[in-house]
Amino acid sequence: MAAVNSLPATSPADTAPDGPDGGGLADNRTRSIWLLQLVLAASVVVTVLVVQALEPALFGVWTFSTGVAIIIALTAACLAVPWRRVPREYIALVPFGDLIGVSFLVLQSDLQFGFFWVFPITWIATYFALPALLGALAMVAGVIILDGTLTGPGTHDVVRLMVVLLALTFIGLTTYLAARQSRAFRQLLRRQAGRLQGTLARVSGQERRVSQMLNGLDTGIARLSRAGEVLALNDTYVSLYAIDRDDPKRPGRSVEYSALRGDPLPELDRPFARAARGELFEDERVWLFDTDGEWHALSVSTRRLTPAGDEPESTLLIVHDVTALIEAERARERLAAVVSHELRNPLTAIMGHAELALESDQLPAKTREQLEVIDSAAERMQTLISEILAGSRAEARDHTDASSIDIRRILDASVESFRPAADGRRVRVSVDAPPSLEVRGDAFRLRQAVDNVLSNAIKYTPGGGSVRISARAEVGHVVVVVTDTGIGIAADELPRIFDPYFRARTARESSTPGTGLGMGILRTIIEEHRGTLHLESEQGTGTTVTITLPAGRGE
Repeated sequence: MAAVNSLPATSPADTAPDGPDGGGLADNRTRSIWLLQLVLAASVVVTVLVVQALEPALFGVWTFSTGVAIIIALTAACLAVPWRRVPREYIALVPFGDLIGVSFLVLQSDLQFGFFWVFPITWIATYFALPALLGALAMVAGVIILDGTLTGPGTHDVVRLMVVLLALTFIGLTTYLAARQSRAFRQLLRRQAGRLQGTLARVSGQERRVSQMLNGLDTGIARLSRAGEVLALNDTYVSLYAIDRDDPKRPGRSVEYSALRGDPLPELDRPFARAARGELFEDERVWLFDTDGEWHALSVSTRRLTPAGDEPESTLLIVHDVTALIEAERARERLAAVVSHELRNPLTAIMGHAELALESDQLPAKTREQLEVIDSAAERMQTLISEILAGSRAEARDHTDASSIDIRRILDASVESFRPAADGRRVRVSVDAPPSLEVRGDAFRLRQAVDNVLSNAIKYTPGGGSVRISARAEVGHVVVVVTDTGIGIAADELPRIFDPYFRARTARESSTPGTGLGMGILRTIIEEHRGTLHLESEQGTGTTVTITLPAGRGE
């Protein structure tokens, strides 16, 4: 049998192994063989019908009938044979059988049926090696010589031989070269496709690893297009904002606020909307109230992403949960203030007694030396405590955002927040202030100060009492006054009211829970804002707290 070329996957001589069910590439081989054979069979059948109509006597020639029978028999065999199980070298028997069938059509016939040789020659040239093609051409030459011998020698037989052989040779060689180029091109495409698939697999693997790393971070990350489309979200962002994975375009169930227990952020001022507009900002603070009823302090930043290729321009939204950091900072400040305050009293006593003892002229030299050491050590500790306290306050002032804010909004928000508590105690709360009153300071810290004052006023006012909040603008300042009709504070206890953990006698006797830290925190906040705090109280009558703050723009 003639040698066979390396063939494409869908060629009739496909050598790919068959699957258990005989499907896949094996079926492609079978369909290809059917197609090539049926084209020849259909051409022969049409020709036979024409011959039957024009020259029925030709069917009396046994060679013609034999040729037609061979082609029809080969076609039937092609349709019946399970080609997926046949070795490739046996497939060449079909086109060579077609050559024999066409040869019988040509023998002893005045009609020129030699054009049918083009079908098997093309088949062999396309899918088999060059020796197979030369063998097929040699067979055609032998048939032409045999036909010339049977019909009698003549000059036209030589011309016929040359024309037919040259035509079939040109057709066969052209088809053979085109098939080789086509196979080479397909092999190149398969190699390139393999490389592309490998590259795609590597890129997909890298994307999966990057996604896994991003999902493992405790920082929320969202990638947004300029049109506001969500391109990517990591698990932390989805969990923090309670976003539905199936519909990430819908807003999350968590709500953002400008401050703790403050006003919700308008839709256009939320970090997501600002990032979608392409705004760039760094370490901006917002408060998030999640679906579990917990508050989160968030540090929000954006980064511009440079598009690559056809990628759309996008912005990266980075969200850090800094709640623990803020709580730790507050605890450190409170600890520094408490420790500083509580250590000052005994140190003052030590220094006072040491200095008093040193004034005596009857001290032995050794005792005087020891007392001087005690006094010097106490002074150093006093200086150290003062530095710690000063550093804590200076750091707090560094974190104060001195911007112009509306104190009336803070007052209203605080009153609204404590409204249920006031109603529960039957305490009437009223606000008397201009619609807008701007001060210079940090809205978060001032809200904390107002909450402390209002909380104490409501907590220590008996049922049926009232709390009145008034605010007015003065030259360069804004004055806020909170007056209640509560239990009040004794005059001898007023100087100690700002001491940490100190609670007035009336507060202790009322069995109202408290820590004694609120007024100290209030004073610290007011001092941070370069304001003043004044407290007036009469036991059994009530308390008045007056806060003076620097005015903002327009005041």
